[in-house]
Amino acid sequence: MEFRIKIIILIFISLIFSIFVSLILGSINISFSDFFYALFKENEVNHKIIFDIRLPRVLNAILVGASLSCSGLILQSLLKNNLAEPGLLGISASAGLGAICIFLLPFSIPFYFITPVSFIFALVVTYVVYFVAKGLNYKYTNFISSNKIILAGIAINALLSSINGFLLLISGNNASQILFWLSGGLSGRGWNEFLMTFIFVIIGIISSLIFSKELNILGLGDELALSLGLNLKVTQRIAIILASFLAASAVSVAGILSFIGLIIPNLSKIIIGYDYKYSMPCTILLGALFMVVADTISRLIIAPAEIPAGIIVSFFGAPVFIWLLVKQNSYRNETL
Repeated sequence: MEFRIKIIILIFISLIFSIFVSLILGSINISFSDFFYALFKENEVNHKIIFDIRLPRVLNAILVGASLSCSGLILQSLLKNNLAEPGLLGISASAGLGAICIFLLPFSIPFYFITPVSFIFALVVTYVVYFVAKGLNYKYTNFISSNKIILAGIAINALLSSINGFLLLISGNNASQILFWLSGGLSGRGWNEFLMTFIFVIIGIISSLIFSKELNILGLGDELALSLGLNLKVTQRIAIILASFLAASAVSVAGILSFIGLIIPNLSKIIIGYDYKYSMPCTILLGALFMVVADTISRLIIAPAEIPAGIIVSFFGAPVFIWLLVKQNSYRNETL
């Protein structure tokens, strides 16, 4: 069996193990034997804890981790920049704006409405970034420059961040709710959020796996990709749609989570190489694993209370990001 396939299988087994650990550990720990009794409803309390609270939360963590990491990998290929991630295009900030608008409504609505509203906001802003970048491009080119997409994304993201900051200042009693959501996490997320986003994530991930061949060609550079017959204009559109689709799904459920879409694709490429046929499934599984572990730690570290998973993600993600920067810099120095 090929080494890269063995790595993918190992990550998958680790994910299954982390799911089991997450289901039995929490403010109330469930023993190995009680876990299997609960599966057959022999213990009603443990059954409810597992199937009504922890299982949907773990499934949401899997969707969020897989979506953000897959979105990051697509953007890094599209923009030819290993530091690209969903926040770069304003996807996270726009989803945050959608959530803030829900919190600031003068009347109360069910919490799960945050998910579809944030999703719509994220998709709309992504299309705005695309059309701004398209307007900045030269008239006679057949595709959009990656630099133009990055510049448009940075500008829109800065604008949205300032709007979010202003709305947070005038939010009054809703400030704590908004801050908790913007910190990123899965507290209170259940079957409603999972069912709302499941089909979108599955479609996005399957499409990304099918799209891996085009990403391989795209990574060779615009000129070479064109010479190989790749339609860059269509490929760029598909890549942006997939990346925004996946990131919007994740952020609409878990809020703003930094670093997952940045470090997981880079780790995957270090572990398994740049062939997207293998790095794509590796990234998806590794992102899911990372998010499940981070969410489990967020529930355990100050149990019975919990801290936002986004804090745990940033705590572990920032050192890895610094390591990636140092590693990339040392590699460049060696090649000079």
